[in-house]
Amino acid sequence: MKTIIKKLGLATLLGGALLSCTEELPGVGSIEDLTPPSADFTYKASQTEFRDIEFTNTSISAGIFAWDFGDGGTSEDKNPVHTFSGEGTFEVSLTAKDGNDVTSDTTITVVVVDELVPEFQCPSFECSDRSVWGSFSGSGSPTPPDESTGAKIGNDSQYLDQTIRVTGGIEYRVSFWYVSKSGGTSAGKLVMEDPDNSITFVDEDLPLSASSSDYEQKSYIIKMDAATTQLRFAMNFGDVETRYDLVEIKKID
Repeated sequence: MKTIIKKLGLATLLGGALLSCTEELPGVGSIEDLTPPSADFTYKASQTEFRDIEFTNTSISAGIFAWDFGDGGTSEDKNPVHTFSGEGTFEVSLTAKDGNDVTSDTTITVVVVDELVPEFQCPSFECSDRSVWGSFSGSGSPTPPDESTGAKIGNDSQYLDQTIRVTGGIEYRVSFWYVSKSGGTSAGKLVMEDPDNSITFVDEDLPLSASSSDYEQKSYIIKMDAATTQLRFAMNFGDVETRYDLVEIKKID
């Protein structure tokens, strides 16, 4: 009789164990997923081929991605480069998924046009290869506009210097943020020129910023000569320590 009871007890335990394996109950110590994924991305055309669109994935809390480029092409890369057949408008969709199989998706209209969109490399000075800009020290104080890293020019051996591709005859706005210490007369010596045709668009001392603790924006509107294909932006030390951030160039429509 005792043997039968023991067998019945064992069967009950096994049945309970099997049942527990099939029940969908929260695990012991499990916590609520407070950071579900959120899909998002930006894009830009390649500097050498307008049909090559470079996508930057800005999704959060996700590690698995599925792209639909709207032309039949797909990808599972995090930051893909996709070649479109030519000019056009495409509805590009991104689905981002986290480890809990929770998904988020977004769709952005991507416009592909046969036009050079100039840009500075490392415009926010947060790149690992600082040689694209010359020589500077990284600085997070005072807080730059992007709340990360600015470029500090503190002596004659430090400078910013970069040449980018542009389109001749086009008018652009070149802008940047800066903050200088007080006590001097020049925050920096700025030159913007066409190095191939010896055309100088800007050659002047940058005035001291109104405050030594807050960045301010400075903009220049310059029209490229018809023969201009490159624009050089160079900033040398003035006579006070100065920090820079977010150097940008935009076509004026």
